[in-house]
Amino acid sequence: MSAFAVDMSSPFLSGFTGGLGGPNEGGHQPPEWYIQFGMDLGADVGSEVRAAFDAHITRFNPHDPSKDTSKVYGAQFFMRYPNDMMGGFYTHISDVTTGLGVGSDVKRGDVLGKVYLAAGTQGAHLHLALVEIVGGAPGGRYMGVNLYEHFKAKANSNTVSSITFKQDGSPPIIT
Repeated sequence: MSAFAVDMSSPFLSGFTGGLGGPNEGGHQPPEWYIQFGMDLGADVGSEVRAAFDAHITRFNPHDPSKDTSKVYGAQFFMRYPNDMMGGFYTHISDVTTGLGVGSDVKRGDVLGKVYLAAGTQGAHLHLALVEIVGGAPGGRYMGVNLYEHFKAKANSNTVSSITFKQDGSPPIIT
């Protein structure tokens, strides 16, 4: 497989308040990549959450407040880059943009919804996890990606970074 680059930007143009924990910290433990490689990006309740990269939505769980728990709450999006070799998971979102669902295409910077804080949970934040899919989906090998420090450094800006995924399981290169 050939390396490829993805243009990424922060999911927040404003409202970011700080990092609340990254991959393999606290409750971010295996076996699921979308938990283990989660980045909890603190933000004010109601801050707009934007797509960090171009993608198509492959799974969408709308927010059902009656099912909120201390760990699982708000809407959830699983999405993949157009080549199906990289993806992301977003959760703790409310006020999802009308019309978004499975099969929808989003562009980097498109509004997905707003940061949601469920009663009894700690600290408003977006949980965002990234994965490289070595060999491509659906049969590829899912390798979690740690871009926590990068996302903290680029928060509250529209700065675009090129992230190169080498398709060999090694960490991506940020330029």
